[in-house]
Amino acid sequence: MKKLLFLTLLLISNVSFSQNEIKTVNRPDGVTLKYFNPVPVAIANSHEAGLSLYKNINTKQYFLTVTVLFKQKSPTELSGNLLIQTTGTKGLSLAPVWHKLIDMNGRNVATSMYVLTNRDITELKTRPIKLISFNAYDQPVGLNLTKNKDLLIKELSKL
Repeated sequence: MKKLLFLTLLLISNVSFSQNEIKTVNRPDGVTLKYFNPVPVAIANSHEAGLSLYKNINTKQYFLTVTVLFKQKSPTELSGNLLIQTTGTKGLSLAPVWHKLIDMNGRNVATSMYVLTNRDITELKTRPIKLISFNAYDQPVGLNLTKNKDLLIKELSKL
């Protein structure tokens, strides 16, 4: 779990990594995860967000992690589902596994992990993302993707 949290937070520390390099972690509980380092997708005046894809090799389950830096307000845990609008006509609503607020280099960031269903994976394999929306401060926050809109298409083709 510590490695998972550390990897999602590297986005905020502005460390550059290869966007397409698959990493593997063999956890002590026997679970093997393949994942990508977080990649920035939305940069706005109020927030910065990054995405990271994970696959549990044992269960074949996919997860999407969102890491959010709050620029104008004090950070808060995200809550509820992650909403994604792709270039298709159907939006996605991803159920959370967990939400956490973490201190990284003196800055608090929110990180949340969401389960991907087969329908979600099918949509994300073929359609770029236009917008992500999450709840913070009991209000929806929507961010238009400003870069790496096809990130999950590329990552899903490699896992």
